Amino acid sequence: MLVDGAGSASGAARWSGVLLLFLALTLGACGDGGKPQLSEVPEPPDTTPTDTLVPPPDTLVPPPDTLVPPPDSGGPALPPHIPVHVGIPYGPWTLPPGQFAGAEFTGSYRPSGEPATLMADLEAARQADLRIVLNFTGNERWLRDEHGFSLSKWKARVDRFRGMDITPYIADGTIIGHFILDEPNDKGNWNGQQVSVADIDEMARYSKEIWPTMATIIRAFPAYLSGYHYQYLDAVWAHYVARLGPVDAFITQTAQQAKAAGLGFVTGLNVLNGGNSESGIPGKSDGKFGMSAGQIRAWGGRLLAEPSICGFFMWKYDDKYFSRPDIVAALTDLEQVAKDRPKKECRP
Repeated sequence: MLVDGAGSASGAARWSGVLLLFLALTLGACGDGGKPQLSEVPEPPDTTPTDTLVPPPDTLVPPPDTLVPPPDSGGPALPPHIPVHVGIPYGPWTLPPGQFAGAEFTGSYRPSGEPATLMADLEAARQADLRIVLNFTGNERWLRDEHGFSLSKWKARVDRFRGMDITPYIADGTIIGHFILDEPNDKGNWNGQQVSVADIDEMARYSKEIWPTMATIIRAFPAYLSGYHYQYLDAVWAHYVARLGPVDAFITQTAQQAKAAGLGFVTGLNVLNGGNSESGIPGKSDGKFGMSAGQIRAWGGRLLAEPSICGFFMWKYDDKYFSRPDIVAALTDLEQVAKDRPKKECRP
């Protein structure tokens, strides 16, 4: 057993040697001078986390709808419209733009607002064949300082609208004119002072520096503006109220004074506070009265008969008052009178 075991061990050793020799010869024949091949050199492991080397595709580029904000269309585009204007502009102050379409009126006064709303208001007026008087400066509180009226503040308020292209609306008659100031003669508005006529003409000049073809209009009694040669002011605006006396005397005198000052003439009625106790309609201020339908017909009809006027406006829009059936009927009658008038620009 010992001999057999030793023999087996010796045989195993011989075969192991033969095997090693064979492997060495084989490797030597496949290699290049004993150097290991590139394919045999193990590459170092890549330790860079692959999930942070390149962001996932959906974070490289924002989704298409966030690359460029979609345009704000502001609703459906209005079709092109060439306005048709008949007679002289007629309507209330501050008619809401939402009521331009379908309104029986042909004109309105637009109070000062933010520039962002101006173009939309003008386009709504154009679509409705409505003519607008624009106020860029607003209430007198924005236009005065401790010394009274401030021309620099007035100009700063107007400047908010510089650069806005409203010329097409002036050209097609949608814009009647620029309402530059209200009641320059009223000391209560201007810290005990009155606005000088020189400042009035300078306001008109400044307006025309920006919008050369737009008429300039101021609301005042024409008598206050007399005795000055205006180079830039185009028209004066005076409302009738019952306390001013007979309507015939009022319209005759104010029309003559406007002509003497070399100015166009706008008139109208203070329908909310300009009546008398006979109307039975409470006014918007204590002790005042609204105008009755009969007073509107009589007084408004007389004003509209004056050939020199270029516009007729009523102070001011009030939904409750303007919805009364008797008032609606009277206003409709006057509207037809205004439409039958020949067109007239608000210029001398």
